[in-house]
Amino acid sequence: MRAVLALLCLACASLPARAEWRLENGVAMATPDGGNSNITRLLIECGTPFNLLVYASGGPVLPVAGGGGEADYFYQPHRIEAEIDGQRFPLAAAGSDDAVVLTGQGAEANGYLADLDRALLDLLRQGRHLTLAFDVTPEPNAETDSPFETFARFSLDGADPVIGSALRDCPGS
Repeated sequence: MRAVLALLCLACASLPARAEWRLENGVAMATPDGGNSNITRLLIECGTPFNLLVYASGGPVLPVAGGGGEADYFYQPHRIEAEIDGQRFPLAAAGSDDAVVLTGQGAEANGYLADLDRALLDLLRQGRHLTLAFDVTPEPNAETDSPFETFARFSLDGADPVIGSALRDCPGS
């Protein structure tokens, strides 16, 4: 019996970690469960219609391997993409003191920033997997035909009730 329990514990310990959605101070929060970026957290909070923020270790979002350097994606189009279960959403980024604030992709006159698509929020609540991909340099990605050098994946299992709680009392929700 002890041998069976030991094998079961070993099997569970070898499974990949799953990102867990949690509510902290009224904000929905998750950690990535895969990727090659320095992203440590994703936050969803009240905004117009909602705010999507990423936190990264050591500054802006960059690849972990060969990290450091400059991020060249702020206030530019076609540099960030959210993909949920095959559906893609072009995003733009604004900087803040601690986080990268993700927005919808807008017109040049608005610094390419726009409100986030409500369909993105719906898929964050109903989807299975989110991938945030960043094109951090103006040079092409030498390893793949994708322009995106770095990414983070998040499981959306359990996201719906947590996001719902975080946005429940938001104006206009």
